[in-house]
Amino acid sequence: MTWKLGLILSACLSAGIMMGLGIKFIYESNTFKPYEWKTPPIIANCYGDDFSELQMTRAIHFWTMRGQSVGFYEHNPPDSICDSKEMIHGFIVLRKAKWWQMDGPTLANTRRMTSGLRLVSATITYRPGSQNLDLLNEHELGHALGCAC
Repeated sequence: MTWKLGLILSACLSAGIMMGLGIKFIYESNTFKPYEWKTPPIIANCYGDDFSELQMTRAIHFWTMRGQSVGFYEHNPPDSICDSKEMIHGFIVLRKAKWWQMDGPTLANTRRMTSGLRLVSATITYRPGSQNLDLLNEHELGHALGCAC
């Protein structure tokens, strides 16, 4: 009798997780800005010196003119930020992709960590050499700021 109860509980748990993920996916797919930052994030350039400070400043300006807030941009953050393998709360970290991290024609990728409907952290990873392409920073920063566009 106990193994049947365990099987039923496992099936209910699996169904609940699948339903929750499905609801989150549908919400993200149908909402332009599904997430918000509780406090304006700090953007840290861990990509390196060949990332144009002007390009990121333009991207930040693009989004602040549309009502988004950014704490500040740090072009040369401390090693403690860049050496971290974890996503850092309150930060949008810009990183250079390793050779195996980008598939096919992908130029950049944004990963977000959320808690409920709040953004907690984000990482934008760029294919080497693509970081200064026109409008790429604006697009990826939009994802990091919570837009689903």
